[in-house]
Amino acid sequence: MALDVVKKISEIEKQGEELIKEAQRRANDILKNAKDEAENIKREAQENAEAFYRETIAKFEHEAKNQIEPMIADAERKKQEITNIPKDKMERAINMVIERIVNSHGNS
Repeated sequence: MALDVVKKISEIEKQGEELIKEAQRRANDILKNAKDEAENIKREAQENAEAFYRETIAKFEHEAKNQIEPMIADAERKKQEITNIPKDKMERAINMVIERIVNSHGNS
């Protein structure tokens, strides 16, 4: 009888150890799954943030381009006007500026 009790206790201890091992395996699996899911969430959040960043930059670049294009066109038009000034008008303008400088400062 005492031998049967000892055997049962030993058997119950083995079952308890197996239950503890199984609980540890489950806990490790849960922890691994949680870490994997956290990594997936982190990666997805980073991808979403990068996509939002690219979209926002593209939007502002487009807006800036729309705002600057008229300025560039106007500057190009003014450049063409200046480069299309006849040579005789340019020489007269240069001579007028030289004359004003000389007259305001005397004969230098």
